[in-house]
Amino acid sequence: MVVAIVVLQVAMLISVFWLRAMVVSVKTSLPQRAGPVPVPQATGTTTAHGTQPDNSGIVRLPGIATGNVRPGLLKVPNISDKLAQVVTLNEEAQVFLKQNDYPSALDMLIHAEDLDPRNPTTLKNLAETYNLTNNPVRSKIYWQRLVDLGPGVGTIYGVARDHVLLANSGHDSSPLKEASPLDRILYVDSVEKTPVETKNGDPQFHLRAVIMRKDPKMQNFDQKKLQPYVIFYQQMSDGSLVPDLGQRKGAFDDTFLFWGEKKTEAFGVDYVMPVPGSPGPNNTTQGEYYGYVIGLYYDKVLQDVRSEPSDLGTRMALPREIE
Repeated sequence: MVVAIVVLQVAMLISVFWLRAMVVSVKTSLPQRAGPVPVPQATGTTTAHGTQPDNSGIVRLPGIATGNVRPGLLKVPNISDKLAQVVTLNEEAQVFLKQNDYPSALDMLIHAEDLDPRNPTTLKNLAETYNLTNNPVRSKIYWQRLVDLGPGVGTIYGVARDHVLLANSGHDSSPLKEASPLDRILYVDSVEKTPVETKNGDPQFHLRAVIMRKDPKMQNFDQKKLQPYVIFYQQMSDGSLVPDLGQRKGAFDDTFLFWGEKKTEAFGVDYVMPVPGSPGPNNTTQGEYYGYVIGLYYDKVLQDVRSEPSDLGTRMALPREIE
């Protein structure tokens, strides 16, 4: 009996590593698109400088190396710094939210708002917390304040704008109701980007995206058909936007995609900031970091797009279908 149990445990351990190998990769290389559709370019001076065509003439971006990457702990600045206090208060509010202690969370967030009434993270957390307390009026106020700050706040701007539009239309806020021309069965629920920090001598940030399924029990889901892409862009001295050809480390947070009753699955990518003017991969010259585009494909059909700045996903449009 003891021998049988030991054999069973060994078999289970081997199966975990086998399943980990089956989990799909997070990539920055676009596979060949379906049909003779030209590679989209941004308007004006935007070029595909630095890309490498294959024998078919399709321009491909670099693949991403996968691994067990986790975002590192953020450096805690001096508590006397106003920004540090705001960050700490937002973190404490998240702890209270996980305990369903909404009044305490609101106390922390309102204090953070008093310190910096234009902090995007605070405004977003206040909007979401008031929504959890069934106060859509105040929730809309904070989403509107984010919209008023403009696209400069990053990804949050697009989310806030969609929430305001949904509130004005009289419908409940839901990511599935965001305006989209795509017939989504999966979508990107949220995107988070850490502040730039220097690690091992390199300034970098961690980008994390959360995927949700329209139907949590989605029949016949095949994880091998799930293809997320993260494409980082640099702006050159002439104003053109080019895809970053450097290798990036990315991975899903968990071994098992949508395992059991899980409704979400997150993946992350570490990005090392380029040094403008320095040599890049394949005899290129690096530009200044500009933004990113996240594309989510399932069964070779585009499901959802997120980008920062919010209009970059339109300017550098992804194909609806890929091969």
